[in-house]
Amino acid sequence: MKAPWRMSLLAHVIIGVSMVSCSGEKSGSESHDDEHAVHWGYEADDGPDIWGSMNSDWALCANGLEQSPIDLANAVKTRLPVVDLDRPGEGKFEVLTQASVVDALDNGHTIQVNSKTGEKLTVDGKAYALLQFHFHAPSEHTVDGRHLPMEMHFVHQADDGALAVVGVLVEEGAPNPGVAPLWAQLAEAPGTETMVELRAEFAEPVFPDVGSGFYHYVGSLTTPPCSENVQWYVRKTFTTLSKDQIAEFTAVYNHNNRPVQALGDRALYLDENPTVTIH
Repeated sequence: MKAPWRMSLLAHVIIGVSMVSCSGEKSGSESHDDEHAVHWGYEADDGPDIWGSMNSDWALCANGLEQSPIDLANAVKTRLPVVDLDRPGEGKFEVLTQASVVDALDNGHTIQVNSKTGEKLTVDGKAYALLQFHFHAPSEHTVDGRHLPMEMHFVHQADDGALAVVGVLVEEGAPNPGVAPLWAQLAEAPGTETMVELRAEFAEPVFPDVGSGFYHYVGSLTTPPCSENVQWYVRKTFTTLSKDQIAEFTAVYNHNNRPVQALGDRALYLDENPTVTIH
């Protein structure tokens, strides 16, 4: 990508937010459907420390050099785009918030919402369709070494299979009035899929001011198969859930987060004031 960079996030985010460990697939957080032949999780006998030895296709979980999540610290301030570009340009984010009906699934690793309504993330003319979003607790990314109570991952995939994930960190604060239809899935057996309707009151607190800044780096899925070359955009400003809403989720899913991975030779960038359009 040698031309100036443009990104538009059409997040009819009412649809559902995702927690990406991050794969754009429809099940297993970010993982692929065929990965379910081998059970992975977050305990000692199936957790991140041994993912790489559980399946030969998951070797990157142990040996990859561009893995996620990372600690968001010491970022280089710049204008997006910033990675592998000859000439950085302006970053433009467009957020569309409107009601939509989507599938909500308790997949045994998190609550995942599958999008069917055409939201897109466009980077330098390349479109990524929103596949799903999900939740982790505590956050997978840390900020200067500190975990937040939760994190949302919105997983997008281009026609050529390339992945881009938008991460939103969650702190304790005001409740999100639109989260109730999702949390209702916590009472269902894993694998139960339900149609839910999310409205603007869910999406608006998640993307109230996209111009607050975004971190950007190249990483991986945070769940098996830990595929690399994933474009990560993590919002600098946190969204909020109430203490009770966080507790309701963590009573079922707690510590479904992969540990922080080494940044290595990669660069972490921060655009503190991207161009923003919110519909």
